[in-house]
Amino acid sequence: MSEITSSPLPGIASTLETLAGRPGHRRRLAAGEMLFHAGEPVASVYVVLSGLIRMVRMNQTGAEVTVDRAGPARWLAEASLFAARYHCNAMADTEACLLSFPKAAVVEGMQRQPALATELMIDLARRLHEARLRIEILNISSAQDRLLAYLQAHASGENEEFTLSGSWKALAGEIGLTHESVYRALAQLEREGRVRRDGRQVWLAPP
Repeated sequence: MSEITSSPLPGIASTLETLAGRPGHRRRLAAGEMLFHAGEPVASVYVVLSGLIRMVRMNQTGAEVTVDRAGPARWLAEASLFAARYHCNAMADTEACLLSFPKAAVVEGMQRQPALATELMIDLARRLHEARLRIEILNISSAQDRLLAYLQAHASGENEEFTLSGSWKALAGEIGLTHESVYRALAQLEREGRVRRDGRQVWLAPP
């Protein structure tokens, strides 16, 4: 389902709207609904307004690997702006609402408005930093230490609090573990007093 929005938008959505020279199309997805599939031609650039979108690829064994997750105020599959086809599948982990902008119009706008194009490049650099951090986490061999590193990287506030935005199964896919391994690692971290959990909230113990 899609509709046109004419409301002013903050952040990256506003930048893309200006570059495209037109309002974005609002699209709503049900949980589990696909946004696009790997191999499909790239026609649009998307920004998440609400909900959570997960980008996945299939490895050589046929297992699903989460390559990125995008929540509110994030644009997704950024590299596809300069590609002919999508390199992964994108699926709504939760009910979601997105804005879509024509890829061709955005690229043309970047050539006309270099200052706004620079804003996009800054955001891409930030995403690259996050991707490198994720690779560092994936290189940790112990499931317990890998999960703890992820929680530490994404905790915030004085109380070092982490809030689960999707499911533990989705988080497991993001850090390259089975959900059973994540549950066991989380239980062990709780037993050791290194974390405290209440539902979707996790608090890290002081070092």
